[in-house]
Amino acid sequence: MLGKSHALSGGVGWLAGSALAAAAGHAPPAVAVVAGAAVSTGMALLPDLDHPESTVARTLGPLTRILAGAVSIGAASLRSASCRHCLTGRGRGGHRGITHTAVGAVVLGLAVGVLCALTVPSVGLWVVGLSVWLAAHAALSSRTRARIGDMLLPGRFRRLGKGAHRFAAAVGAVLVAVVFVAAIQDRAGSWWWLGLAVFWGCLAHSLGDALTFSAVPLLWPARIRGCRWTPVGTPRWMRFRTGSPAETVVVWLMAAAGAGSVLLLGAVW
Repeated sequence: MLGKSHALSGGVGWLAGSALAAAAGHAPPAVAVVAGAAVSTGMALLPDLDHPESTVARTLGPLTRILAGAVSIGAASLRSASCRHCLTGRGRGGHRGITHTAVGAVVLGLAVGVLCALTVPSVGLWVVGLSVWLAAHAALSSRTRARIGDMLLPGRFRRLGKGAHRFAAAVGAVLVAVVFVAAIQDRAGSWWWLGLAVFWGCLAHSLGDALTFSAVPLLWPARIRGCRWTPVGTPRWMRFRTGSPAETVVVWLMAAAGAGSVLLLGAVW
């Protein structure tokens, strides 16, 4: 799926879960709904850090591309080391490896949850800020982010020459994250539940890719047909190609689900 589709799936899933909890009489606090949706949206992009050309790998130019290359190499090495079938078969690289598994989502979610529970609230705010920064790259066009960045120093970025637009866009994404964090910082308590948002965001990404023809090794390390990294997904007749009209339909359905969840939450509150 495209980066924007992944991001939408993360945010909508969190809103839908919050709406269901509210309907059952366990309405979550507003800050948990808003911050959780933001974190799920941003973290739904993170699994593609194993691909140097992905949306998340382009957020900071060469810096994130190098990081993505390192993650890809590490994921490819783990694939070969953990499965003899993959070691002797055709190499598939690191993309759609460990970062696209349920285990990977659980481990990252637990790590963030424990870290936020055992540390000062500012750590949770950093997690939120990073997630919003990633979400801004997916939700806003580079032109919109550049205009936001240009609000900081009007006209100054244009003097930087060729890289002015890209730099202004990066600054704009940072500004969006800073404003968001500033709006919720007074409500900072224990942020342990951010681990749930991180887990869901990463899992939503993998579930989204499971709808495509490539599928994902969601059930690693379980052996399926002799291989721990066998891609699994929906029945083939239900799958679609990335960027196809079928994905557009899925996006509109998710948008409708998100709107319905917001209306339900508003009615409960």
